[in-house]
Amino acid sequence: MKISRKWTVVFFYTVAIFVVTPYLPQLISTASSRWANSSVSRFVLVVEIAIGLLILILAVGFLIQKKKKAALFFVSMGGIFLLSFILYRFIPNPYEFTHLPEYAILSILIVWALDKEKLKGERVKKEKNIKLAISKNSYFLSAMITGIIGTVDEIYQYFLPNRFFTLYDIFLNILGGILGLLIFWGVKR
Repeated sequence: MKISRKWTVVFFYTVAIFVVTPYLPQLISTASSRWANSSVSRFVLVVEIAIGLLILILAVGFLIQKKKKAALFFVSMGGIFLLSFILYRFIPNPYEFTHLPEYAILSILIVWALDKEKLKGERVKKEKNIKLAISKNSYFLSAMITGIIGTVDEIYQYFLPNRFFTLYDIFLNILGGILGLLIFWGVKR
């Protein structure tokens, strides 16, 4: 069985998540010791807001071009951005939001790899309805795989010193995965 290059990228990205996980507290500590803690927090907030604004700009562009299909994308992206901002205001650790882009990228890589797989069947190329159904299945399967990897990552952290298992982090991993899928869907449309 030949493994495609896209799945190789997914594999190495996932391995990178698990390899870096034990060292994140040290990285945050090093950054905080070099710069004021408020500067690091502000940087994380600015990055999150920039990502959110970029997503909203993309959504507005889709809304202008294709009003019917873009409306769902626009509302979804706006809702996720608003939820992220509200959660950021009420949680003490802004570094938690690094889960969103981390798992958004993972879900995009997975659906990208699955998307290529669905185009291989000759029957799929000819029948539009089957192609759409498989496409929806690709998004669902990507969400499931991303959720499982995010959950396994949190279970892995339970066994690491200086790391903790929390259901909140699993929620952020899944939310990040959904965010990535919405971005992929919006860009592809």
